[in-house]
Amino acid sequence: MLTHKDIDNTDKIETMRVALYNEEVLYEYETIEHQYLGYFVALLCSLFIFWMSYDSSHDGLDVGEIIIYVGGGLLLNLVFIFFASADIKRIYKFTKNGILTEQADVLPEYAYQCIRMIGRVGVVVCLVAVVFVGPIAFIGAGASALLSFKLVNFRLKPMLFESLYFDESVIFKTNKENYIDITANTNDTCSSMGFFCNKDNVEEIFNTIKIFYPNGYFFEVMSVKDICDHEKFNEFLHPVGQD
Repeated sequence: MLTHKDIDNTDKIETMRVALYNEEVLYEYETIEHQYLGYFVALLCSLFIFWMSYDSSHDGLDVGEIIIYVGGGLLLNLVFIFFASADIKRIYKFTKNGILTEQADVLPEYAYQCIRMIGRVGVVVCLVAVVFVGPIAFIGAGASALLSFKLVNFRLKPMLFESLYFDESVIFKTNKENYIDITANTNDTCSSMGFFCNKDNVEEIFNTIKIFYPNGYFFEVMSVKDICDHEKFNEFLHPVGQD
């Protein structure tokens, strides 16, 4: 565990951060955060494309324009629905020296397969559109070709975050949002973090954190706003040694 004597010891801090990936996991839990924005954006996109196609239909729609409207609309909607609305899974792994957090979007395998297939088909669609629309469609064909190469082995890699235990930290739990905030009395940003918990396990997590922070200050408040107004929280925003 880090102390004020280690604030300027960048070598020790970096060594501990790297070691987190190989340390034994003593406690682990995961949360799922649901996202809905992509569905709303997909709806707006569909309405816009419908309006564009309707406006163009006064002069008559040829096969190339239909392909562009339908193909482009389908691609955009799939991207918005699959990726902008994907649930976010976070796995928190408590070790003896810190917390390792893995964050990744929850997507079914067929979503990856669908996107990769669309990337490959995009080139063919745009080349067909060239015949009906003209040379300007080469712009779309070139873009689809580049997209296809990038999507051949498309996978989303989880993001990793490290949080080291600091001897003097203040830990809050909010009863309204089931949120836990850890603010360390140090300039080292790797020792502070905040995360939402499931309602069913927030007490268990809060009690577990007490084990890893034997010298910590623990408080239960009603909401996140109460954390920001708390005297101890504001005290720790200005670590020892700072003006």
